[in-house]
Amino acid sequence: MRFILLLVITLLLNSTLRGQESALGNKLWTNPKDGMTFVWIPSGSFEIEIPYDSAGTIKYSIEKKSFTEGFWLGQTEVTVRQFQNFVKETGHVTDAEKDGSSYNWRNPGFKQKKEHPVVYVSYKDVEAYTHWAGVDIPHENEWLYACKAGISKRFYWGDEFDEKYVWYRGNSMNGTKPVGEKLPNRWELYDMVGNVWEFVHICDSIVGLRGGAWTRCNEASGRTGSTYDNIIYGTVSPRMMRCVKTIFQPNNLDDDRGFRCIKRPDPEFSKSN
Repeated sequence: MRFILLLVITLLLNSTLRGQESALGNKLWTNPKDGMTFVWIPSGSFEIEIPYDSAGTIKYSIEKKSFTEGFWLGQTEVTVRQFQNFVKETGHVTDAEKDGSSYNWRNPGFKQKKEHPVVYVSYKDVEAYTHWAGVDIPHENEWLYACKAGISKRFYWGDEFDEKYVWYRGNSMNGTKPVGEKLPNRWELYDMVGNVWEFVHICDSIVGLRGGAWTRCNEASGRTGSTYDNIIYGTVSPRMMRCVKTIFQPNNLDDDRGFRCIKRPDPEFSKSN
């Protein structure tokens, strides 16, 4: 009887580590800590623009970035439900709540359901969550590689803006939307553009934001009257950010900022997947 019980436990554990396959054949893994579904991002390479200082002027060189190993990336942004479970288990109090702000993840200023992406979280709040969940947030190049999903177009669906993939100011009305309602990229990642900005590591303790948000315009008129249609494109541009401290850390937060998690497999985990 004991042998049978151990065999069942072993089979269940191996099944959890191997994950499942999606309808398109992509490998999926569910984090038992928060229930987040992760998609396997395969190894590969893509071109990025690296900033460098040339006689006091910032210029960019085009380089090929290769990923010799794949990694797991959250299929969606972290939701209100998942963050709520984290708070219940740990008693975490967010920076917005500590500061006595009228707006926080519980009350962002608009109605949210549990499947909406959590907002009003600072980078410190994100660090606390990822430590609890045993994951991390992606580096900028990891995020961009997964976002483009092997597509060389401006966006991960083509060269022209298409709101079938994006929640933005033109179609989101006045707040976030439930995750996973728009079309995904070819690796089955949802809301990589729009809905909420996502924290990424730039270098060391420096973080930035990628992906745009529901507050983001697709077009904007300049002072001269000309219209620019690359506002959202800039959030997925292959041009890397500079390693300098910005307003995004450590405590900057707002109603359009959330996060997505990454799981870089250890050797044993990688062999099982």
